[in-house]
Formats: sequence, structure tokens, C-alpha cells
Amino acid sequence: MKKIIILTALVFSLYASSDYDKDIIVHDQTRDDKVTIVFNELMNFYEEEDSYGFFSLVSEDRFIQDYMTFNEAIDEDFRKFEIINVDKWIDKITSDGIKRYLYVRWEKRYETNTGNREILQKGYSSFLFDEVNGQYKLIELAGNHLWGGSLEDWKEEVRIIPNQEPETKTEAGLPDLTVVSTCPSGFGGAMPINITITNVGDVSTTSGSIYYGGTAFFSSFEYIGNLNPGENVLINKTGDCYNGNTVIVDPDDLIDEEDESNNTSTISGV
Repeated sequence: MKKIIILTALVFSLYASSDYDKDIIVHDQTRDDKVTIVFNELMNFYEEEDSYGFFSLVSEDRFIQDYMTFNEAIDEDFRKFEIINVDKWIDKITSDGIKRYLYVRWEKRYETNTGNREILQKGYSSFLFDEVNGQYKLIELAGNHLWGGSLEDWKEEVRIIPNQEPETKTEAGLPDLTVVSTCPSGFGGAMPINITITNVGDVSTTSGSIYYGGTAFFSSFEYIGNLNPGENVLINKTGDCYNGNTVIVDPDDLIDEEDESNNTSTISGV
């Protein structure tokens, strides 16, 4: 995993509501410092993909949500994403007796392990810490998914902070192939078929070779080369223009695409 850079600033302002609106406590800065240190250690373990170290700071006995699902969610993060940068701003540390709520505004940049796509996501999260044998440990998460957001089952475990919606932007995209096929002379066997394959994505298709084929050609596939963003290729080929026959591009998913659902065209007549 690449290097994570963490920027921290204390800003005592909050616009959350419901149970997460707590009065700020300033008389016990020592406990606040301890919680901040534990949170930073959790971030470091997360950066290093050290699941054992990470969960040494999560209380299995007092964890309010499903502990095992959280384990699976962190492991899924490690498999799915390569984090390249995380910036966090601590908005507020509040108290419930010994417990401490840590509110964090954050943004993270990560690239998918398949490459060619970098994503920027911003969110707002709440972390609840409790003292366990003199050591503060994490016992609950709420809000947006700084950790574990790649596992759907874990998303269901995390309560939403009202009016706090995550922002996600894809900064460097993937190729995206579309295909349109027509039979200009009508339907029937051994007819001319016009096929247009277009790359509507943000990057070229250099990650794999483009093949096309389908039931109109007895499922045989031919290579056509690569396409730059916005580029298309027109293919004139003889095939069976029967109703329901299809033309498919990238049938074996050799190319990692933004949208994998638009690679098939049912032949239409014009």
C-alpha cells in the first residue's frame, strides 16, 4: 500500500444532529488527547494493512456493532483498494462520562487494485471510544465510511448521521466500450451488418485487446485493436440478421471498464 499523508486540525464546530449532538467538554484534555492518539494509531494500522494491530484497538467485548462483520469489512478494504492519501480534520471531541465521541471530517483518495482509476471521496464520521483496562478502544462507528465501506453487509451496520452525505468523484476513469449493430438491408441470413464500437470512457483501452463477436457470427470472435477515449470503429461484416441475434464486444471481460453492462447489442433493422 502506498504512503498515506494525514493532516490534523482541531476545529470546534459541528452541524450534525440527533444523538450525535453532544456538548463539548474541555476540562479533561488528557482523555481527549488519549482518544486522538488511539485514532491516529488506528489510521496508521489501516495504512499498513495491519489487521491485527488495527483490531488491538477495537474492543471485541464492548463493540456495539457486529465485530466479525467489521473484521470482514476491513479485510475487504485491504483487498479492494490501494489507499494513496487520506486527510482528516477532527471537528469535535465530546464526552459521555468516560466515553469519548470523536467526530472526523475526512477526504480520501484511493485507486482500485485493478488500476487506471483514482477516486476522491469526502465524508463525515463519528467514532465512539470507551476506556477498557486503562486503554481507550473503539466501540462504535457512525456516519460515512472512512473504514469498511467496500463491504455492503458492514454498511448496514453503520448508522447514518443526518444531513451528512458522502461526496465521491472519479478523477481518472476507465475505458467504457459500447456497441451498436444494424442490418441496413433487413433481417435474414448472410446479410451485411454494420457494427459501431465506441470507447465512451476517459482512458484508452490499452489494458487489454478488444474482441467482438456474438450469435450473429456463430460466436466466433475477432480482434480489432485498441481505442482512445471518444474513438470509434465501424465494421462491415456479413452475418445472420435474425431477430434476437447479438453482437458482443469484449466478451471475456479482458478490459476493465467503467460500465460492464453496455457491451452487448441486439441487432436491429433500419
